[in-house]
Amino acid sequence: MDWARYFQLSLSDLLGLVSRRTVILLVMAIFIYQGVGIFYKALALQLIRMRPAPAVEIKAQAAAVAAREPADVYLVIPERNLFGTTTNTVTDKQTPAAPQQDIALLFDVRGTVAGEGKYGFAVIEEKGTRKQRLVKAGDVVAAAKVIRIKRNAVDFLVEGQERTLKMAEMKEAPILPPAQAMTASTGPPPQAGTFVLNRSELQEAMADMGSMLSQAQIRPYFNAGVPDGFIVTSIRPGSLYQKMGIVNGDIIQEVDNRKIRTADDVSGLLNTLKSSSDISMVVKRGGNPKTMNYQFR
Repeated sequence: MDWARYFQLSLSDLLGLVSRRTVILLVMAIFIYQGVGIFYKALALQLIRMRPAPAVEIKAQAAAVAAREPADVYLVIPERNLFGTTTNTVTDKQTPAAPQQDIALLFDVRGTVAGEGKYGFAVIEEKGTRKQRLVKAGDVVAAAKVIRIKRNAVDFLVEGQERTLKMAEMKEAPILPPAQAMTASTGPPPQAGTFVLNRSELQEAMADMGSMLSQAQIRPYFNAGVPDGFIVTSIRPGSLYQKMGIVNGDIIQEVDNRKIRTADDVSGLLNTLKSSSDISMVVKRGGNPKTMNYQFR
């Protein structure tokens, strides 16, 4: 037996076997290495996805979502009154408002001076106390707004509706009566000088301004579209106007050097009559100014 040849063949076979195993192990190592790399990459990607977003990004996303939602989404909150508030959103739970008391049950119209805006005024009387007050357009009385002063009537605005309060049994008379009527009601012509009047009689007349307005017709007077006082007509015999020497057609223009143009001026005139012991009054009569002086005793 050729031992040298045998050992030579065995060594060749051994080397071939080792080479094949090495290649196999090398290939396995490469696959294992690649597999581990892929595993770690997948794990890192999953961890990145699971990481929480920054607070700023979350707030920005929440704000964007909130901004996109329509306002109608939140109407359910007031409709259902979820928080127990006192708002009256639910119509079936609203309590109806108490009806406004009729203005005619509270006041009487005692006299009017018809005029637009600040030139007209009226005297109304409270039924319970009999207290009188002078009102003009824009004044508010017992939650009712005065919107218009008419002849023998006052228009009020009550809860969005117009109500007219009329004087009781007021006889209509022309603003400028005929010449015969003027002569008959004028009485004796006023004397020159100063008129002396009884203060108690004046105070009695001033206590009932409505009665004073019923003793004559008083209207704002305009000259060429400009207010120029108040014209007095239809003076009743024995009235305070006649005792003061005023005749039909007189236009009261000034009292104590104060122009008489508006309702506020008339209110000032009434206060002057109540407090002063003497006054001077300028009237226009027949187109000419005339000064009349009064003393109250």
